[in-house]
Amino acid sequence: MAKIIPVDTGKQACKIILIILITVQQMDKKCDFPIEGIHRHVVKYIQSLPNLSGKIVLDIPCGNGRASCEFKRKGAKVIVLDLFPEFMEVLGIEAKYADLSKKLPIENESIDYIICQEGIEHIPNQLNVLQEFNRVLKKNGCALITTPSNSHTRARLSYFLFETDFYKRMPPTEIDGVWFANNKQADLYFGHLFLLSVQHLQTLLTISGFKTEQRIKTSIGSTSLILTLVLYPIFVLSSLLTYFSYRNKNQHIDKDTRFKILWDRVKLNLSPITLIYKDIFWVVKKTDNLDVVINQLKSVQKN
Repeated sequence: MAKIIPVDTGKQACKIILIILITVQQMDKKCDFPIEGIHRHVVKYIQSLPNLSGKIVLDIPCGNGRASCEFKRKGAKVIVLDLFPEFMEVLGIEAKYADLSKKLPIENESIDYIICQEGIEHIPNQLNVLQEFNRVLKKNGCALITTPSNSHTRARLSYFLFETDFYKRMPPTEIDGVWFANNKQADLYFGHLFLLSVQHLQTLLTISGFKTEQRIKTSIGSTSLILTLVLYPIFVLSSLLTYFSYRNKNQHIDKDTRFKILWDRVKLNLSPITLIYKDIFWVVKKTDNLDVVINQLKSVQKN
């Protein structure tokens, strides 16, 4: 015999379903952030990923939640942290306080993906940041790191002229070195005081137990493109001269290993992605726990 559902119960169920649908629609609407700048490339990459149901993503610093939205659309569970969690704008996503420069409130080896969008350049101890990423990521977990590049040709020339990343901009000073401060907290949000070159970032990643899987093309700098076309022969000649004069140093390291490491750095220096594109967007994979990496580094040092 068919079970009869009371009219009031049916109405209540319909109301609940309607509320859920409205909430989902509101959340989707809130996820419609402007697709511009580096976020355009981040969105494209996240959308290219397979379904992430059952995966855990850490978004730090989360900002207004734009990257968190994209990962939730992929089915992932997202842990959302920021120095100023009140900046979160997305309905249904709760941001919590965390300082990227300190130990993260996350269990060891519990995260599948980390998205660190435009964050690392604001932190003085970037090695600590990457070591914390190693600690919380599962083996073979991935980190997506974006940051303005200090290695494209225009930035290199600007640094040569006035130690700044852009020739129309003064170097950071105490006037603009701090971008934001909240009277309720002692924390300071620093500006671009700690911009990274690709070579520096690659070394920090390696000694933190990461392997670079992808270097993603971002936006082309028109000035860098023109300068690169003019200066590229100089870059090639200088890189080769440096390589051949340096490769016989550190002879306690196996020759083939030494030559490969140094030649990879030459290729990184001469890569169009390095010289032409304005931002760094790297996808890196955790290869080993930090204690293993440290022991490996110790084993190759001179006694």
